[in-house]
Amino acid sequence: MNDKETGLTAENTFGGMLRSQLLVTVAVAVIAFVISGINASLSAVAGGLSVVLAAFIASKMAVSKRKDAASVLGSMLKAELIKIFLIILFLYIAIKGLDNKLVPLALIVGLAAAAIISGATISKRSKQLKI
Repeated sequence: MNDKETGLTAENTFGGMLRSQLLVTVAVAVIAFVISGINASLSAVAGGLSVVLAAFIASKMAVSKRKDAASVLGSMLKAELIKIFLIILFLYIAIKGLDNKLVPLALIVGLAAAAIISGATISKRSKQLKI
């Protein structure tokens, strides 16, 4: 997938999304550390990385080799389903791993921030495409 006029590709769009998610995860972790300490910071990182890792894996599956609309839509829907499943799995692992050190609010804020920024980044990049 490529737009010749803007130079945007699926790869650099997903790369921009992942960079934005990592930056916002770090920002939330720093704020959580300042407000509530290391456990809150680790919880925020766990929440954010759950989304980032799942989005990275899903982004590799979302790129369709075929260009017809049905194939592209099918690839995107499969990738989204896999992303949701992976987020649940990574959150389960984070909750079990952090056990009694987990700060639930920080975990949720880290997760939400990374999820919201991914949508905002994709939306911003797609406006640049001439579709």
